[in-house]
Amino acid sequence: MHGNPIVWWMIGAACAVSLCADVSANYKAKNVFIVIADQFRFDDSWGDKNRAYIPRISKELTPKGSRVETFYGNPSFMAQVHLTILTGSWNDVRRIDPKTHPTQPTLFEVYRKKLGKPKEATYFITSKREYYYLEHSEHEEYGAEYGPVFEVTKEEGNDQELMQRLRDRMKTHQPSLVVVLLGQMKSYNKKRNEKEMATYRQQMRAVDTMLADLWQVIQSSPPYKDATDLFFVNDHGDLITHEDCDDECKRYMVMFAIGPDIREDYVSTQKWRQNNIAPTALKILGVNGWKEADIMKDFLVTAADEKKKK
Repeated sequence: MHGNPIVWWMIGAACAVSLCADVSANYKAKNVFIVIADQFRFDDSWGDKNRAYIPRISKELTPKGSRVETFYGNPSFMAQVHLTILTGSWNDVRRIDPKTHPTQPTLFEVYRKKLGKPKEATYFITSKREYYYLEHSEHEEYGAEYGPVFEVTKEEGNDQELMQRLRDRMKTHQPSLVVVLLGQMKSYNKKRNEKEMATYRQQMRAVDTMLADLWQVIQSSPPYKDATDLFFVNDHGDLITHEDCDDECKRYMVMFAIGPDIREDYVSTQKWRQNNIAPTALKILGVNGWKEADIMKDFLVTAADEKKKK
């Protein structure tokens, strides 16, 4: 080892108490937003060649970000995937009582404990009351003590109320790790009842508008402008079944990202799953300790990308 040994000792000591950020990666984002659209389906979004129901996402956002073409859920089970998005683990997807808190720590808990962040630095809001159990884990080293600021809309499924609350929170507290779980959509999967599908597609257009508007708010707010990576993901694919199933039948997943650390106009064909979202988000925010294979690096900006811009 070269250099001043005292300096190296101080750096090592700081890392030992989890104060070291991921300086080697040189990520620009200081904030990460994860937006989960419950029951948002591939077939009528990116699966539709005309992108008729996601006009703003496809025209305004996609050219500026990255989309994962090969995004999957669990190879054998699809329920409780919200837990996997929040914990980066499949451990809790098969449970006798689905409404108990997860055993694995959520990304909020890891973020707060590892980096010493206050509760106000995190924000989790949903319009689906049934997901109250996602607030924190029962892990003995984490748990409620490190949970986020958690809110549920007054009206079930009211995503307009949700977005207003989110904008208000961004103004008053500037949380740096935010998870939004939209709940107004109701898909009918392969049942193509004309009236129901018209309602569903209208709801998809509403999500399209909300996501594009949120990105505009982020880019017009000094604490967030050019310092925020946003991930957009759905809960599960078009096929709703609890039976074992190979990857191809769970192909219809949605994953899109945009921000200063995300490659522009890029389509990833590497196989990623929902459990890769939390490790990637935390890595960007400076939390180390994940396996490198868990980080979705192929659509993250590289040094070579930066050189091309200069």
